[in-house]
Amino acid sequence: MSSQEKKHTLLKAIGLTAAAGAAAYGGYGYYIFRTFFDLSRSSLHTGGPESLPYGYGARQEWLDHSDRQDVFIDSFDGLKLHGHTFTNHSDSHRWMITVHDAGKDYHSLMDMIYEADHRGYNVLAIDQRACGMSEGRYTSLGWVEHYDVISWVNWLVRNDSQAQIVLYGTGVGGDTVMNCVGDFMPKNVRAAIEDSGSAGVQETVLQGIRLMHKIDGKLFMPSVDMYLKQFLHFSMQDISTKRQLQNARIPVFFVHGGEDEIIPTSMVFDNFYSCSAVKEIYVVEGAAHLQCHKAEDYYQRIFNFVDTYINI
Repeated sequence: MSSQEKKHTLLKAIGLTAAAGAAAYGGYGYYIFRTFFDLSRSSLHTGGPESLPYGYGARQEWLDHSDRQDVFIDSFDGLKLHGHTFTNHSDSHRWMITVHDAGKDYHSLMDMIYEADHRGYNVLAIDQRACGMSEGRYTSLGWVEHYDVISWVNWLVRNDSQAQIVLYGTGVGGDTVMNCVGDFMPKNVRAAIEDSGSAGVQETVLQGIRLMHKIDGKLFMPSVDMYLKQFLHFSMQDISTKRQLQNARIPVFFVHGGEDEIIPTSMVFDNFYSCSAVKEIYVVEGAAHLQCHKAEDYYQRIFNFVDTYINI
């Protein structure tokens, strides 16, 4: 084989190797995108409601006799979004909007709905996009969803101009709420609670890659970002939950499990110190991810905080 032929063979081999590497890089990026953002194909997010703690007794009786109905709005990008109202206090203007974790629906927060109702709050329990009865396919891990919550707030204010609103979110719902407080919100929104939220979309994805594959995923973020831009029309480089919190003017109560291995407890401190609004933090010792509500004083501490900002 001549030197020219050897050179040609070498260049061909390099080209094929580079093409294979690029395909593998793009393929892994798509796999990560699908896993974290595509709720129709994700192996991380479990769809449908969790088992309800009802079926008998006082709580089932409360549910059966509640004044509740399905409501719908259109999102800014044309999706039909579903919510469920609990209006057992017709003379009250106190409202809580509950925002569930990715891949679940409003039923997963029935305990909070019950507790809020028994403290005199009406409740708007929403299904986040692509969850429950809301349309869509993708979650954006709290970014696009925060515009949906703002739409729900505006819907609520149109129906009750005197509404005093508390936002409550868990998991990705907590991320949604944190992104909301740094955006323009009507003065009707008085306080926010986030439970087990992350420090941002990119931080959630990187932590997930570490847990699943035991590698640092920073190298793959440009590939994942490419798919985010294509399907969800935003870039991780252009958004920041911590930046949203730096612009917050609504009081925020931060809750996190002290033994959370899914969203490390360190993230709640990142968020807390980024927040420029009145704030309080409650780390539940020994609690794993999304298990803080099992603490004996969980609901009492939350309502002690929010009732400070609600005219009773």
